[in-house]
Amino acid sequence: MSQSNIIPFPQRPNAEQERLQQSLATLQAALDEQRRALRDWRFAMSELGISVAGLGHALGGYQGTLAEVETRLADLRQSSQQLSDWAETATDAAAPNGG
Repeated sequence: MSQSNIIPFPQRPNAEQERLQQSLATLQAALDEQRRALRDWRFAMSELGISVAGLGHALGGYQGTLAEVETRLADLRQSSQQLSDWAETATDAAAPNGG
């Protein structure tokens, strides 16, 4: 007699296996969505870091400008005081009593 191989007929998955497969597919979709959300969040945090660094740089420049203005105002204040003192001396010298 010749030997023959019997190939079993494929069985259909039972309802529990089908639910498990559906649950696994749903879980995979949720994980994919979570990965996308995390990627987007990391990108947003990176953009925020760049913006904050730019703001810090701008504020540093603004602080430098304010320091220059403060120095110029101090110089003007000193010049104004000198001019006031000179005017007072000139007025006193021009007075009929000479002071």
